[in-house]
Amino acid sequence: MSLDNSQISGNNKHITQARAEQDISKHIWIPDKYDSLRKQLIPCFDMLYESAVNAITMSVDKQKPRILDLGAGTGLLSFLVKDRIPDVDITLSDRSESMLKIAKQRFLNYPDIKFLHSKLENQIFEGKYDVIMSALAIHHLSHRNKKILFKKIYNALNLQGLFINVEQVSAPNEKIEKMYDIQHEKHVIESLTPVEEWQAGRERMKLDICAEVYEQIKWLKKSGFSQADCLTKSWRFATYAGWK
Repeated sequence: MSLDNSQISGNNKHITQARAEQDISKHIWIPDKYDSLRKQLIPCFDMLYESAVNAITMSVDKQKPRILDLGAGTGLLSFLVKDRIPDVDITLSDRSESMLKIAKQRFLNYPDIKFLHSKLENQIFEGKYDVIMSALAIHHLSHRNKKILFKKIYNALNLQGLFINVEQVSAPNEKIEKMYDIQHEKHVIESLTPVEEWQAGRERMKLDICAEVYEQIKWLKKSGFSQADCLTKSWRFATYAGWK
């Protein structure tokens, strides 16, 4: 089950943010298995990612839009965007060199795709972007660092630019969080996910620092975004956006 900041500081394991970030960097995913497990571990994967791509295609109205993919991993979201908008300038940024290695293989025949090795906490923004996007990465940051990142994203966007995030979120209370968890496990079982992979997923989730989707929308508006909305949601997974 996802943990918020208060749970992290108060649980028996005393997981610190520094420890969590270290574990995320080294143990959170085995890159070679990442893509094959996405749909098994994430309910409504296609709907969540399709919503993000649709929002991007409807929000950009210029040739060769400039896009930054934060926590890009193996490049799943960027690949879907590139397929829909072939003439696009995308930079994939991730803290994991092994993840980026797989992304580079995915885009081997696309010389216009760039790659950047960078942590979200120290993200480099080179110039202005028309779209900044992310998928299942920002929930690894503390809430404080999420807010800092949102402000940096706002400042790095062109006027009318879009921030879109496919994300794992928390429920407003423990009762609903348990419902999220039941629904999540139901999908995993029905998807015939190997037991050991779900157990590994459970261990990874102990390091998650999720926030409510509507709380994050408030943070976006406080960062300066003129409009923000949740575009689609399936229990503990959501796609939300902010427009500058």
